[in-house]
Amino acid sequence: MPTVPHTTLHRFATDILAAAGLPPDQADLAAHHLVEANLVGHDSHGVIRVPAYAKNLREGRLVPVGHQRIVRETPASLVVDANHSFGIVLAYDSMRQAVARAKQHTFGAVAVHHSGHIGRLGAYPPLAVDEDCIGVVMLNGGAPFMAPYGGVSRRLPPNPIAVGVPVAGHAPMILDITTSIAAGGKVDVARARGYQLPDSWLVDADGKPVTDPNRFRDPDVAMLPFGGPVGYKGYGLALMIDALAGGLSWAGCSAPKPTRGASGYLALAINIASFIDVDEFKAETAALVDWVKSSKTLPGHDRISVPGEVEILTRQRREQEGLPIEQATWDELCAAAAELNVPVPAH
Repeated sequence: MPTVPHTTLHRFATDILAAAGLPPDQADLAAHHLVEANLVGHDSHGVIRVPAYAKNLREGRLVPVGHQRIVRETPASLVVDANHSFGIVLAYDSMRQAVARAKQHTFGAVAVHHSGHIGRLGAYPPLAVDEDCIGVVMLNGGAPFMAPYGGVSRRLPPNPIAVGVPVAGHAPMILDITTSIAAGGKVDVARARGYQLPDSWLVDADGKPVTDPNRFRDPDVAMLPFGGPVGYKGYGLALMIDALAGGLSWAGCSAPKPTRGASGYLALAINIASFIDVDEFKAETAALVDWVKSSKTLPGHDRISVPGEVEILTRQRREQEGLPIEQATWDELCAAAAELNVPVPAH
């Protein structure tokens, strides 16, 4: 499995996406997002996505940002028809616009439909946190591969949610989770690495566990909600996210034929200063972090972590050691580069 410096991978991904049709600045931002996902340990949302993005750009299923249109607007909100714009780039803009509205009106929200894949949701709330806001992103997106609690049929997407809050004296807390037991991309990573899946992830039409990642493509195989066999809480959260992100974005909630193809998201910013002095809020969240971390640890655990902390530690290590890239992923990147006459960097 190759180990590639993150700077090299950033340049390589940028060149592929630019050659596929993204303007250089958008290609650079998208590559930054994808490589950052690898840096923080979310390889399922990293450069493994580049070949598919490049293919979709070349075939016109994705277009550069700039073709979207506003379909409804208030001082605090926007509804945007992305018109199949490149999702990652537009999602950064959506969160920035939500923050700008929150600064003026306490709450700001941008709801988007007809968007391309927006990558790792945890990358967007920090834009709000940097402006002393709380950031939230919800998506009813991805393939509808999740079964409802008590069922075995594919009915819901993974419906992720990400939330970010500032903390005095600490890095922000950034929660980034799917409501399925795992992201679909983690199955792709397992397939690329030749790994079997845990027996609590997938079930077949008879409810029997499936551990072969290749069978994830079988329409009769579904993923369980987070919590696995007792995943009623994950399922409940998935339904609420579907209602909010699908309903408010105009995309439509999950159904046999969603109104506008599902894959809608909601970027929400909340201006902290409208409720409490920002420094006091940050002091409260710092006290929360310190209190939680003061817990005695279970056997086998050497520390208490808060959301976002594992990603920070992983990033520090991978910036020094390089990014481990599955051979299958590297081969696909090289094949995409060859089709676009992009040189393959040494690593």
